[in-house]
Amino acid sequence: MLLYWFLFLVPAYFALTGRVGGGTAGLTWKVFGLFLVAIIGLRYQVGGDWFTYLEGLEIAKDTSWDGLFDFRKEAGFTLLSWASLSVGAGIYGVNAVCAALFAYGLIKLARRQPYPWLAIAVAVPYLVIVVAMGYTRQAAALGILMAAFGLLLDKRVLAFLLAVIVAGLFHKTAFVFLAFGLLRPGSSLWVKLLGVALLVGLTAGTLVLEQAEFLMRVYVEQTMESSGGQIRVLMNLPPALILFLFWKKWGRLYEDRWLWGLFALLALVCVPLVAVASTAVDRMALYLIPLQLVVWSRLPELLKGIVPRIYVFLFVLGFYAAVQFVWLVYGTHAPYWVPYDNVLFPDF
Repeated sequence: MLLYWFLFLVPAYFALTGRVGGGTAGLTWKVFGLFLVAIIGLRYQVGGDWFTYLEGLEIAKDTSWDGLFDFRKEAGFTLLSWASLSVGAGIYGVNAVCAALFAYGLIKLARRQPYPWLAIAVAVPYLVIVVAMGYTRQAAALGILMAAFGLLLDKRVLAFLLAVIVAGLFHKTAFVFLAFGLLRPGSSLWVKLLGVALLVGLTAGTLVLEQAEFLMRVYVEQTMESSGGQIRVLMNLPPALILFLFWKKWGRLYEDRWLWGLFALLALVCVPLVAVASTAVDRMALYLIPLQLVVWSRLPELLKGIVPRIYVFLFVLGFYAAVQFVWLVYGTHAPYWVPYDNVLFPDF
């Protein structure tokens, strides 16, 4: 458990002291990124789906080349698994590459914020510890998407769409974000209407497929349990409300209000839907967690002149420290993460 707190306290320290700011190049961010890859990618028997992924690799090992793509729906993850098995890296090769994709996207998104280390600290309790160490395929897809949002904001739409397609090859739910490329400012009304239709259609279709897969596992295989989905969805609600509360000021300070406004709107929609299909909505809501990073790391600027910056920092860090404590100590599935173990330093 000490490792998890160290992972949180490092960015919290940098956020409070300001000793490493968003403009600091290279070395610190590279070291931190490599640290994330080592912690996430080289973990041993950590995460709720550890043995599920391990079992999948064992099945893939004895499967023909043609059969690999029948075994996994996501071709990108299938190819990665095959390559890792081919070079003898096994599950650690798969996890390390997925961790690298996740860490790259997380750092790219954080460094676009006014207080990047605050964004990283917000990410640690759930996005890093739970998602990156538990949902390997979706973590890789989310990492690619977090980097892709920067491409979209820089008006590199084709590159964004290609990145979303790559993310979808790791987890099909990521294809929903193709619609965002049509909803950007400057698009014609008809293109935006097409984007809305695509967003609604892809989201609805994905939710149905995710819920169907969940029901199959629960009632046929008895290997999966849904819990805590409401809490995770509700964690996206405060930042969504904050964005809408400061809608005008956000627009004056930043040019990406349209993008995070879409995230906030989807976060609001997820709240009533989670009662109907908790697991499916929970999986989709994981993609909305970057909204927390962005809003909370910008809150000091939104409250500038109203509340001293240090108080905002302490509030945000205190809240996420409490989230991490409650999950590690009282979380239903926390025993799959505690104690932490790593092939580099066994029995840490």
